[in-house]
Amino acid sequence: MGIIVLLITNNLYSQNLNGRFEGAVTRDGSVQLVNFDFFIEDGIQKGTYEIPENGSFDVPIDKIVLKNDTLNIKFYFGNFFCFLNENRDEITGISEKWKPKIRLHVKKSTDKEKSYIKEDITFSNGDVRLSGMLYKPKNQQGQPVNYVILVHGSGAQDRFSPYYISLGYSLAKNGFGVLLYDKRGTGQSSGDFETSSLGDLADDAVAALNYLNNRKDIKKSEIGFLGTSQGGWISPIAANRSKNCGFLILNVGPAVSVFEQDVNRVEYSMKNDGWSQSSIDSALVYTELYFQYARDNSPKTWKRIDKFSNTIKSKDWVEYVNIPEDKNDFEWWRKNNYDPETTLKNLNCRTLCLFGEYDPLVPPEENENLMKKYLLMAGIEFDIKVIPGTLHDMKTFQGLNGDNWNWPFVYWEWRVQPKEFINSITQFLNKN
Repeated sequence: MGIIVLLITNNLYSQNLNGRFEGAVTRDGSVQLVNFDFFIEDGIQKGTYEIPENGSFDVPIDKIVLKNDTLNIKFYFGNFFCFLNENRDEITGISEKWKPKIRLHVKKSTDKEKSYIKEDITFSNGDVRLSGMLYKPKNQQGQPVNYVILVHGSGAQDRFSPYYISLGYSLAKNGFGVLLYDKRGTGQSSGDFETSSLGDLADDAVAALNYLNNRKDIKKSEIGFLGTSQGGWISPIAANRSKNCGFLILNVGPAVSVFEQDVNRVEYSMKNDGWSQSSIDSALVYTELYFQYARDNSPKTWKRIDKFSNTIKSKDWVEYVNIPEDKNDFEWWRKNNYDPETTLKNLNCRTLCLFGEYDPLVPPEENENLMKKYLLMAGIEFDIKVIPGTLHDMKTFQGLNGDNWNWPFVYWEWRVQPKEFINSITQFLNKN
């Protein structure tokens, strides 16, 4: 997903940009709506952006260069050079590198009232101190609401990561409470996610649920987990370790093992990118050998993988596979040699599983039927949906819908998050 970056100069302290601006980007006639909210916080220029059609909401703007009537912006679509009119109620700009150019035009609008209250929170899992924020819905007439704990995917993700905060905003806007926390070792949370196991991260999620249960000042109905990607392995572990998990949502969560998922990633990513079958087969043979060494830690296997990796380093497809720098590169894989089969078979809460039709990382072809098999064995209420046209981030492809630019018949199609994604989650949550 893209991040807006607005560059700051020292002149900014004598200039302010405040309020909401609504408008769009266009590319040779094709339009996608874009909104900005600018504000001053602790004397610093800040802001957030929205691209409603692709599911981006409330994402923090990182930096701003504002000098006189010019504004340099780098955001989801790249670098823009912008002009502010003398009354500062319009911003117009143009992209740096795209051809045809992307044009930006937003106008000052009335401020938009939030449908929730945000609260910064902290809680602990043993020695690990976790920081985050709570979305508390307004206008619920004193009725208890479901609270959703968002569980991270892989990598460094905190409460302000674009995908993560956008999902929290969308759920809060629909009347649900949401807890977002900085993954251990990111944001304001202590610890280190890189040296932690999936079980350690699951215990962090359990600590979040316990925190909510101990809050007597908020009215809650059911509390459950929504795990995305790697969070789809973590959240079922957390659900089984919790005494009162009310529901589970697995968003592009794998039903296969950690090792098998990475094999799928190599195969389906290369297929999507148009590689020949012989190249894909070579990459898969190498990847299977890679995980053989992760399992057996054999000197003989290491010699084979070291030799094999040296022969493929010059291949154009080498970026799809894991090339170890040394034997220490396998420590995470060994620590997380995990298959979710037993965990999924032992779930005892209602569960929703969502897959992206064209997801190369968690392909439905490898996961949907297996997930159904395990959840049937668990004997729980569940639903599995494949969201049409989407990739791993639950957005569609973007591109020209024909061979050549020919408006109005052939035009640029922007990335979109289908309404079915959020609607499936809200309908599931409302069934309690």
